[in-house]
Amino acid sequence: MGRAPLIRNQLLRRELPWLVAEVVLLLILFNANAPELWFWLVVLLVILAYRYERWWSSRPQNNDPRG
Repeated sequence: MGRAPLIRNQLLRRELPWLVAEVVLLLILFNANAPELWFWLVVLLVILAYRYERWWSSRPQNNDPRG
């Protein structure tokens, strides 16, 4: 059995662990019972909020006053 193919796209390579973690959390949410559902939902929301904040802060800043 050979090695897994390398991901050449740098953005996808950087985001892949986060995407896998989010899919795993969604699978956990689908199978969770009522008490733990809220815990895993909060975990997922925290991860998504962190990712949104990192994306927002990494946007290129446009200092052009013309907009």
